[in-house]
Amino acid sequence: MVHARESTDLGGGAPGLLRCPTTDENGYRFVKLDNGLQVLLVHDPKTDKAAVACDVRVGSLSDPDDLPGLAHFLEHMLFYSSEKYPVEDEYSKFISKHGGQTNAFTASESTNYHFDVNWDALAPALDRFAQFFICPLISRDGVDREAHAVDSEHGKNLNSDAWKALQLWKHTANPDHPFSRFATGNLETLLDGPARKNVEVHTRLKEFYEKHYCSQLMRAVIIGRESLDDLQALASSAFGPVPCRGLRAPSFSPEATPRAGLLMKAVPERSGHTLELQWRVEPELKHYDAAPCQYFSHLLGDEGEGSLFALLKARGWATDLCAGESGTSFSAASIFMVRIGLTDAGQEHVPEVTSLVFSYLGMLRQPGGISHQVWEDARALAQLRFDFAEKMAPSSYATTLAGAMQVYGRHDLLLAIHHVPQRYDPELLDTVLSTLCPSEVRVLWASSSFQVPTDCPLKEPWYGTAHSAGPLPAEWLTHWEAAWGGEGAALGDKDGHRFCGMHLPPPNPYIPSRFDLIKESSSSPAKIHAAPLYTLWHRPETGFKVPKTAIYLHLRMPEAYLTPRAAVSTQLISRLLTDKLSEVAYPAELAGLHYGVRATTSGMLLSFWGHSHTLPRLVQTVLDSLLEFEVLPDRFELAKEHQAKDYANMRHEQPYQHGLYLLSVGLEARRWHVRDYEAVLPGVTGDSLRAFQTAMLGTVRIDALIAGNVPAADARALLQALEARLLAGRCSPPPASQRNEARVVALPSPMRAVHAVPGPNPANDNSAVVVAFQAGRDDVRRNALVDLVGHLGKREAFHTLRTVEQLGYITHLSAFWTLTVSNILVLIQSSAHSARYLQSRIDAFLPKLADSLRGMPAEEYAAHVEELAKAKLEKPKRLRDAINTDWSEIDDGTLRFPRKELEAAAVRSITQEELVAFFEDTVVNPRTRRSYSVLVEGNVKEPAPEAAGSKASAAPPTADEVLVSDQYSFKRGQALYASFL
Repeated sequence: MVHARESTDLGGGAPGLLRCPTTDENGYRFVKLDNGLQVLLVHDPKTDKAAVACDVRVGSLSDPDDLPGLAHFLEHMLFYSSEKYPVEDEYSKFISKHGGQTNAFTASESTNYHFDVNWDALAPALDRFAQFFICPLISRDGVDREAHAVDSEHGKNLNSDAWKALQLWKHTANPDHPFSRFATGNLETLLDGPARKNVEVHTRLKEFYEKHYCSQLMRAVIIGRESLDDLQALASSAFGPVPCRGLRAPSFSPEATPRAGLLMKAVPERSGHTLELQWRVEPELKHYDAAPCQYFSHLLGDEGEGSLFALLKARGWATDLCAGESGTSFSAASIFMVRIGLTDAGQEHVPEVTSLVFSYLGMLRQPGGISHQVWEDARALAQLRFDFAEKMAPSSYATTLAGAMQVYGRHDLLLAIHHVPQRYDPELLDTVLSTLCPSEVRVLWASSSFQVPTDCPLKEPWYGTAHSAGPLPAEWLTHWEAAWGGEGAALGDKDGHRFCGMHLPPPNPYIPSRFDLIKESSSSPAKIHAAPLYTLWHRPETGFKVPKTAIYLHLRMPEAYLTPRAAVSTQLISRLLTDKLSEVAYPAELAGLHYGVRATTSGMLLSFWGHSHTLPRLVQTVLDSLLEFEVLPDRFELAKEHQAKDYANMRHEQPYQHGLYLLSVGLEARRWHVRDYEAVLPGVTGDSLRAFQTAMLGTVRIDALIAGNVPAADARALLQALEARLLAGRCSPPPASQRNEARVVALPSPMRAVHAVPGPNPANDNSAVVVAFQAGRDDVRRNALVDLVGHLGKREAFHTLRTVEQLGYITHLSAFWTLTVSNILVLIQSSAHSARYLQSRIDAFLPKLADSLRGMPAEEYAAHVEELAKAKLEKPKRLRDAINTDWSEIDDGTLRFPRKELEAAAVRSITQEELVAFFEDTVVNPRTRRSYSVLVEGNVKEPAPEAAGSKASAAPPTADEVLVSDQYSFKRGQALYASFL
């Protein structure tokens, strides 16, 4: 079902066919400019956003030995200004003004710059963007500021287990290989250390740019409404002047990885245990059409009956498993990994867990283990996902394509980014499999139960991770070799089975065979049935030309969130239900079907998405499991263990995330705190959970939406069948007095509530402030005012608070919702300043923003208004996005289905005077504003006054502050907004 489309090559090669999904209506053209820069043009006549990405084939592996992080630092510096546009931050402000976003990232071998913008602003945005690669002003005065920004970015990652693990693999790698270096950069590597050595960083940045930034090493993608000819003209005009320096892409030795036979132990930030096995294998990029790593990922990552994970789970040793090519891979070497989340029992059986991994690999080495049928089944599933692939957001699509152009053949480009194998190569598969052996493995075993320094006496220098490194025990290797060789039972296999009952996946029952579309379509849902037990909304939608359906069933149950104990019990039931369904749901997911089970403050939300033909089968399976739910003692204890770790690990979220959580607790009328969950969890037993489940399902009312490629009759039939089963189980709808409601604290005017807490993780030095200025209950004009403030203020907040004042890497101003109440939100996270100081800087900034709004030229204001209106009217790219929007209206009870059109019209009618008055009343004026701040204080100490001048000390609490020591006591004394439900 692949469509082939002509892709004209104007660079001297022959025209070819670009293989596209059946749903793809874009036009494509590859162009090679005179300077060697290769560009892919994408004509999308329906897009509301234009997007551009440019991928430069140089990354952190090319950092100089004496300046780790220089490639990443240069990425930051290119955003400042250029010879053609010398005003600092002009590019970013232009993008923001025209409804867009811009960003960049530095990988091992590439640096990718990208933006999106309202479609009719493509040409001027592209011209500004191209200056990054033509004549950037790598300003000397920006070096200090942006080095602090890089340091702040690194600071937010210091407590991330993913970053810690990556750096441990680097730390133990071949020290002569650039992979072993620290790649992010911080003040020590980019400013302080070079200063002590008299290294001129500004000069080195310019030298690095001249040495590595060259048109031949760049791949660009331009997506727009314009015709391919017009896009080509834009590409030639914008990128034609990029210097051609005749450079070649850097190449690297594959000899980067830690030595084989290495065992590392590490203490993670979060509670829990993980086991990661890594092998260096054939480079996947060189064999992308055969995709050997993908084949073994398909098998080792299987969760169905007979899989490795099913066995580990049955023994109570594992909570999750993933397998595939690791993020530590690069072009010369692929790293294949198996990562297993361990239970407490699994932590005590790591040799046995690993033995089962090798037993499964040993099974694959037997005749039939490398199977053309298995490969074809996996290829067919990938092909199915490709055939009915839905649109990506333009910026994401451009970014992905630009990076892919560096490594994939152009005619296979779209197949490659969707991971569709095209060539069965059993010899290559056998080569990779022979590498996945005990003698070549490297192991990272992380556990919060390890003791420092007893188990982990070493300290990694960049992230401070306590660890140990040594050879794998010979006894383990002996057992693993036996399991891998298929010579006997795996270590720990009490039944003596050769492969412990594991086998290849059976045929997938969820693969659809019908792809016809219904003939009706609607722009919004309609209520087609209302009964005491349920309300059913239906929206037929085939405009996206995909045979898929979305189903939402919100089971609103008064018992589910009545107390913290009830909430914990509902969460446990959701977890156990997901656990029970894992073997069934995994093949469904492979076939493009997805489901979710989530405990809510109203009950339980069941969501389904996928191919219309086979989705009903999955829905029926999930509903059967819920209505026939039973608590199995062994699974209950494991679920309870996992739940306790989840609660504990909330302490390890970023401080700004903790601030947002506390903001919700403080303003939502009905929201329990995680500490209440931790207090009651130990008292929940299997017997009490069974009794709770019966009571919970005794009173239910369902809000349902069924949308997409599904007729109304099928939607009605599904709900009628569910209703019959609930009634047969003696379920009844709740009386009016017990109907769920969603209410928010209505702060009085004036109010400046401040809730200050210490950071939940003592090891995290970052502080954060989150401030919400409450606007009011959902109202079209008020929403438009809030959104317009966010649109006009976000870039100025970022520039002032992050770029100029260097307060912290995470700086944000936007519209924000607390359920159905709108707010203007400002947040900052910093590793250098206290939360109280950050709040004082927000206080100082907001009147300046008011002056800026007041003094904005009328023409500029009108342009901003129009760009926001266009952004609001942007069409959804995917069916699921459209249905999610409908569901939010139904679930919240607001039911404003033409919301975008109403709010866009309201935006266009707002005068500058009205906006300034609204901002003054809502945010600036202490006699009218209503704010709730959360201050999360890390361990940061403010600099001494003589070192920092006026920045040294934070402003003391203001006289109008209401200090909130107990959020629940505060809430009880406040009025509430009415609920829409």
